[in-house]
Amino acid sequence: MLTASMDITLGGSLLVLILSLIIAVGAALLFYRYTLPPLPARLKIILSSLRSLSLVLIILILFEPVLRFVNHNEQTPVVAVLIDDSQSMTIKEGTENRAEAVKRFLKGKYLGNVSPDIKIHYYAASSKLNEHYTTLPDSLMFKGETTDLSNVFSELKEQMQRDNIQSVVLITDGEYNIGKNPLYEAEALGIPVYTIGVGDTSEQKDILVKKIITNNLAYAGTRVPVDVAVKTSGYNNANVEVILSENETTIDRKVVQVTGGTHEYPVRLFLDSKEEGTKKYTVSVSKLPEELTDRNNARTFFLKVLRSKIKALLIAGAPSPDVSSVRQALVEEEHFSVQSLVQKDGNGFYEGGFTSSTADSVDCFVFVGFPSMMTDEGIIRRLQEIVEQKKIPVLFVNSKTISYDKLRTFESILPFTWTNTSTDEIFVFPSVAEKQKTHPLVTLEGNMTPEIWHQLPPIYKTQTLFKIKPEADIIAAVKMQNVVLSEPLVAIRTINRQKSFAITGYGIWRWRLLAHSNPETEKFLPFLISNAVRWLTTKEDEKNVRVVPVKETFTTAEPIEFTGQVYDEQLKPVSDAEVTVELVHGSEKIPLVLRAIGDGRYEGSLDGAGEGDYLFTAKASGDGRMIGVDKGRFSVGQMNVEFLETKMNKSLLEQIAYRTGGKYYDIGKVDVLGADIGRDVKFTPKEIVRTSEIELWNWKYIAAIIVLLLGIEWFLRKRSGML
Repeated sequence: MLTASMDITLGGSLLVLILSLIIAVGAALLFYRYTLPPLPARLKIILSSLRSLSLVLIILILFEPVLRFVNHNEQTPVVAVLIDDSQSMTIKEGTENRAEAVKRFLKGKYLGNVSPDIKIHYYAASSKLNEHYTTLPDSLMFKGETTDLSNVFSELKEQMQRDNIQSVVLITDGEYNIGKNPLYEAEALGIPVYTIGVGDTSEQKDILVKKIITNNLAYAGTRVPVDVAVKTSGYNNANVEVILSENETTIDRKVVQVTGGTHEYPVRLFLDSKEEGTKKYTVSVSKLPEELTDRNNARTFFLKVLRSKIKALLIAGAPSPDVSSVRQALVEEEHFSVQSLVQKDGNGFYEGGFTSSTADSVDCFVFVGFPSMMTDEGIIRRLQEIVEQKKIPVLFVNSKTISYDKLRTFESILPFTWTNTSTDEIFVFPSVAEKQKTHPLVTLEGNMTPEIWHQLPPIYKTQTLFKIKPEADIIAAVKMQNVVLSEPLVAIRTINRQKSFAITGYGIWRWRLLAHSNPETEKFLPFLISNAVRWLTTKEDEKNVRVVPVKETFTTAEPIEFTGQVYDEQLKPVSDAEVTVELVHGSEKIPLVLRAIGDGRYEGSLDGAGEGDYLFTAKASGDGRMIGVDKGRFSVGQMNVEFLETKMNKSLLEQIAYRTGGKYYDIGKVDVLGADIGRDVKFTPKEIVRTSEIELWNWKYIAAIIVLLLGIEWFLRKRSGML
């Protein structure tokens, strides 16, 4: 039932408005009572009416009238039927698959006897709630590649604000593979959920690749282990071959003998990472007779291969325990190639003389207490030229014997400045800043936490005052006697393609030798030095154009999303660039334009991408010139997560029904479903009140109407000879 009412409100006194209108109309009539030349009575009435109406509208504007409409609508109660249309519903059990059982249920009209005064809305749902149907949907395709029942219930709760949904029927196998436990979101609906289980609760004959554990990064020339978990059920004394391949080329294979029941078998395979770049690999298991589905017999993963060795040149101002500790940390990392130059008391190094060729192929300089008072100015100038010309990153560790005057040569590279140099020593502790607690150089690949930093023994620092540069970041500040200072102890800087990492204290050997008594801190210094060198030598952050897909593998049901960043030669953000991405899939080329979202950031997405591997090339240009190019790859393919768990999760469906006040039914035993819902749920209509207002005084046409009325009056007066 729909009813409506209307009223007008004013911004002033009604009595004053009526008096004003009477005076305005009276004045208009009096004005045209006597005219020169005399006018016919009919024309006088028209002119008086035009003048009166114009004055009335002007007065109404002054009183700000508002027209309000109130609609009362009674919403019919609704039963929402949620139909799981994910791929797991295509699993065949016996003579029919689950999807056929669902369609047979829907055609059975088991909800027809709930109540004549309700509506039934059908929703296809897997990872989200799709548009509802008021009749049985013929478009069910059962192609959902993931199941997120928690999100489905969450979106249904939002739908309840628009529709008078008072009970839910959920038809599913109960398995969810993304999102959280749906039980809590189902309870939050506040209405009964009747669950219908589809599928078998027992394990069927099946074999699948359940999970793959391997490195995300590897160095070229290394042997990488790939740990695979193969799950089998229903087979006894069968041989299964597990194959690791790249582009149809077999890399490694192993045979596993399976026994009866349901078991998981660990399999270790190996691959040799030969070339730099992002590689895609596939792990597959051979098919067996009468297998429930072969959609879960293969999984893919990506591996980023880095160059084989990072070449580091350690230059020390003098022998010291810090030099030994840093060198040992570098040498222990098998992917580092380390060369050392330790200065003698006089000019020169123990390992021989320094030449420019020594630094030709260096990826990173490590300065420990360098330069010292004894360091030759010519060597300092040559090092500075090499660092600045080739943008070679620098890891700096301070010492008591450092020459701050000679260090000025490298000041433009370091993340700090200094004043009030002093040789007086103090003990200091590192204190990780709150905003840096998740920084990779704090967590050190997940091996450390900020709390572990705070457990480290103290190191030395002179009373020289250090100050962080504006473009640099403090990883750990100086803490002295439980007081955290604004001085940097560990700091980093990235600007104009130049990176630096610095420790303003010294005696960091204490972070190794004195930390051995604590199993959490004993590996701290090697992790810190090796991760700092990796961070310094990583070139990913130095590109002018950085465009990446939000993940490496997409499903065919989701959009392909890209994010991008564009910088100029000084690595300052460029916010007005034209960024285009060309996707190549076989012989097909697909263009995509990214839109700017500010601060040099860009984003864009593409729907409807087909299954397969894609290469992409991103180009950014501005002011008629090319800024930079980025390239990469990703994969679009049907994920097999829907087939990792093939049996029905009956216990979850029973819990959802019990906790929400509904009931659970097997799909073959739903004869009383409609009667149960009609008896248990008290369906009541819901009144919806919608109010809308029109500010007549602010109506966009009212000024035009007043001008039109006055214009017509002026035209008639002129035509009658009154002007």
